[in-house]
Amino acid sequence: MKLQNYKSYQQVHIWTGIISGLLLFICFVAGALTMFKAPLNIWAMHEKNALPAIELNQYDSLIKTVLQTHPDASKEMTVYLPSAQPNHAPVTWTIEDEATHTHTFWHASLDSSGELVSEQTHISAIGDFLDHIHRTAGIPGGDDHDALGIFVMGFVSILYFVAIVSGLVIFLPTWFKDLFSLRKKKNGKRFWVDFHNILGITALPFHIIIAITTVVFAYHDILYGSMQQWVYKDSPMFNRPAPTEMNRGVDNLISIAQLTKEITDIEPEFEIAELRFAGLGTPRARVLVGGELVGEIIRGPDYAFWVTDPYTASSGYTAMLPSISGVPGKVVNSFFTLHFGGFGGSFIHWVYFAMGLSGALLFLTGNVVWVESRRKKQIQNKAPAEQKRSVRIMARLTVGVCAGTVVGIVLSLLAAKVFSIDNPNIRTYQLIAYYIGFFTPVLYSFIVTPIKAAIDSLYLSSLLLLATIGITLYFSSSSLSASIDIGVCLVSATILLALLTTARHLQKRRSAIPIDSVWA
Repeated sequence: MKLQNYKSYQQVHIWTGIISGLLLFICFVAGALTMFKAPLNIWAMHEKNALPAIELNQYDSLIKTVLQTHPDASKEMTVYLPSAQPNHAPVTWTIEDEATHTHTFWHASLDSSGELVSEQTHISAIGDFLDHIHRTAGIPGGDDHDALGIFVMGFVSILYFVAIVSGLVIFLPTWFKDLFSLRKKKNGKRFWVDFHNILGITALPFHIIIAITTVVFAYHDILYGSMQQWVYKDSPMFNRPAPTEMNRGVDNLISIAQLTKEITDIEPEFEIAELRFAGLGTPRARVLVGGELVGEIIRGPDYAFWVTDPYTASSGYTAMLPSISGVPGKVVNSFFTLHFGGFGGSFIHWVYFAMGLSGALLFLTGNVVWVESRRKKQIQNKAPAEQKRSVRIMARLTVGVCAGTVVGIVLSLLAAKVFSIDNPNIRTYQLIAYYIGFFTPVLYSFIVTPIKAAIDSLYLSSLLLLATIGITLYFSSSSLSASIDIGVCLVSATILLALLTTARHLQKRRSAIPIDSVWA
């Protein structure tokens, strides 16, 4: 490759990476944890948050009783069958105050005598909260579907893809020699470049998948709008079956047994786990049926979906079912399953978890390489060189944002576990905890030297993870799942040891940092 072309690709890679790197770090750390969104939701709950489990043959009676007793549940209601997660109650629904737009959460079950038990509850849904951070990078503004952060991350992902392609072009000429090189003895910059290359090339397909699918998710409304205007024009893009004329009262809802028969006739391996009803009692009533189809190309991280009429179980919308979705449906489904890791069960979830954390390290090392590449070295027999302001700011932001992401997420986890028992403002506490945890290390990195901020933040994160383990063990007798508690403790302990090891290494290396380095 000509030197000029190499430098051009290098500049493209550097600047697209620097612009997008810190936001991607936030999304990847949060995204790694959302691979276990449902278990984290269960972990945050206590026995006080749960209602009695019931047998499968009791669900039809419970659903009808809830709709008769609580008519507001007909607008939007979720039913968790025995195999679903989380399963704190068989039926849940949300009521929105039209004046204040605040939400109250309700759940219901049957007691031992078959009588309805329903109450307002306060569920933290910490897994969903972390998913929101993952999709928006914590950028406030807009509602969940049209959040400002989603559009920002769509643009960032375009830069991310450009950085991947340009980085690959830079690496290819020396790929055989540098593929797994990790040269510690040459200089600090060479080590970070090698580490950055290893992280990027070993997970290259994963990063390409995440970049492309994120752009599609962020701008799918714009894509659909363009297709409607230029391709479908006056024809509807999605054909919905015409509503049938019938009595849409509670007693006419189709039974779960009949729903199961209808879906297994289409997908024999489909195991129903979740039902999401909407618009019950109206001509546009529908039910989104979620179920497991292990090894298939599915629409979600855990479930495949089928949409149908809850009164007739007509064929409905089948594009999300692998066997009959057709080529367009399979293409759309592949975007979801590749992004969520929904094609290989828990093993792939763990693989994606590891790749998410390695991806975060990729962006961290990229920033370190940029800072080290721009360090003005001390001229012999002269005073230390004055570093550029942009380099000093980027060094502090790199430490602050990366540390703040970890501290903020762990603090939000602690808030979810401690305050989720009976606090109506649990989601607000999670949000406050995250932003306090995020911005404190960022501000601290501008007050002290970056190396001190990094070491102190690593110790703080370790202390918070230790507190997470302690609180998990303290509440374990009243939790909903001992196995999930054990898993949280083991993962927290592993990350804690990694952070402590890094902090001790930095402390030992602190005296060896050149006097003209921005880190010192």
